[in-house]
Parts: sequence; structure tokens; C-alpha cells
Amino acid sequence: MILDDEQLHQAQSDIQKMWRFLEAARRTHSTLDYERLAAPYLLQIQQRQQEILEYLSTKSEEMAVA
Repeated sequence: MILDDEQLHQAQSDIQKMWRFLEAARRTHSTLDYERLAAPYLLQIQQRQQEILEYLSTKSEEMAVA
């Protein structure tokens, strides 16, 4: 769960790193190897993106009360 803007920026940075890693892996791995390699990273990207959406959907005042 993302609680503040610093954590938001870290999550965004983490996603960018995973995207760059997967982009490079697509060029160097066979299709089957890439699918096996990418699956957990893609799931993690989806989870982090969901956390970002939840954080950005919540007003800062609501976060302070929680």
C-alpha cells in the first residue's frame, strides 16, 4: 500500500526498471524463455500499478485520517 508521494515515486521508478528489464529480455531470450521469465514481473507490474491507482484515487485528507 502506498501511503505518501515518496512511495508513489518509488513505485513508479520500480515499474520503469521492470519495463526496461523486460524490453531487454525480449530481445535476448527465446519466446518460451521470455514468457517464463516475464510472468512474475508482469504480475508485479500489475500489482504496483493497482497500488498507484488506489493511492491516486484517494484524497490526501482521507489518507491522513486512515
